[in-house]
Amino acid sequence: MIRLSIFLLAATTAGAVPLPLDRVPAYAVAHNPQLAAAHLRIEEARGRSRQAGRFANPELETEYRQNVRTSENSFDVALKQKFPVTGRLRLEKAVSAAQLAAAEAEVRDAARRLAAEAQTLAVQILALHARHALAERQLANSRELGDFMNQRVRLGETPATDAQQVDLETAQLSAELLRLDAEQHALTASLRPLLGARGEIEITGTLVEPDPADWRGAPGERPDFTAAQHQTEAAQQQAALARAQRWEDFEVGLLAGYDRAEDAPDGLRGDTTVGLRFSLPLPFWNRNDGRIAETAAAATRAALEADALAARVAAETTGTRAELRALAKLAVQLDAVLLPKAEQIEKQLRTAYSTGLVALPDVLRARDQRLQLRRQQLDALRDYHLALTRHAAAAGTILPLRKTK
Repeated sequence: MIRLSIFLLAATTAGAVPLPLDRVPAYAVAHNPQLAAAHLRIEEARGRSRQAGRFANPELETEYRQNVRTSENSFDVALKQKFPVTGRLRLEKAVSAAQLAAAEAEVRDAARRLAAEAQTLAVQILALHARHALAERQLANSRELGDFMNQRVRLGETPATDAQQVDLETAQLSAELLRLDAEQHALTASLRPLLGARGEIEITGTLVEPDPADWRGAPGERPDFTAAQHQTEAAQQQAALARAQRWEDFEVGLLAGYDRAEDAPDGLRGDTTVGLRFSLPLPFWNRNDGRIAETAAAATRAALEADALAARVAAETTGTRAELRALAKLAVQLDAVLLPKAEQIEKQLRTAYSTGLVALPDVLRARDQRLQLRRQQLDALRDYHLALTRHAAAAGTILPLRKTK
């Protein structure tokens, strides 16, 4: 079976950094600036988790009163602290912990999607260079055939239209090379920001032959599904917190006061007092009903979304596995059956043409069929690796299951 060893052209910008295909996902995850910024979301969630579930600060109150007509006065001090009636603080910690876990999973999912996108572009670039190399070989063969045909025209052994037909095919192949170059530049321009690269990146590697081991590995845990599970937990804890917030915090205070009052006939006399204060808001007008209904609906929605995502994950994994099987079968059929037959037919027609038994259009038609099959083979191998990338992403992994060479 033919193996495509595809490297960037020698005309690649000097000083380009070589990057093997199998290292593209990890490189993108390590150097992408948007992913680096996304990691700060974890720090934000960690800060919120650190802040959650804390008591309110105690309050210190002082009061001084002076009688404007006499020397009587008083001075009071109160220290107050609020305490939750329910398990509000515990629930706040549970909510923030679930949100932190969800943020970590969301960043891992962003890395998974980034790696798959970068891998997809890298595979397409290598496939384009395979097409480019094939077109160059076609162009060389066409020019060689054109020289041969022009020589036969000069000798009067073939009509000039045959040579003109070959020259037209040569011009078409030259235009195809220009189109492939333009498409390559567009893909490279899309890949560079994903890799966080300011300069040129040279993608190297091999699109290896299909292997059933590529898609038979056990699927991993999809980080987006993990994030959905944590979001569901956070929503459920939010609903419990809303119910707990129906009762506001009660307040306990310690009081101390000193009073100076006129006590006839003894004059001014000072008295010291201490006391305890208790305050409990009663849920008469505001029972937090709206917030309770909102969070209950949000918890139900999050659970349903997680279930829907689980079904989609299973469908994606099954679908990409079936696609890989079909593409592998196509690649084998093209490489082992159709291409050898096309090459044999073309060889026989070339021999017949050299002896004058067939016309040139028959030879050109056979060559076109062979080249078309070769392009289909390249496309099938490209599509296989693109499907392999989608399968790896659907299975919850970043790197391909099998290392490319």
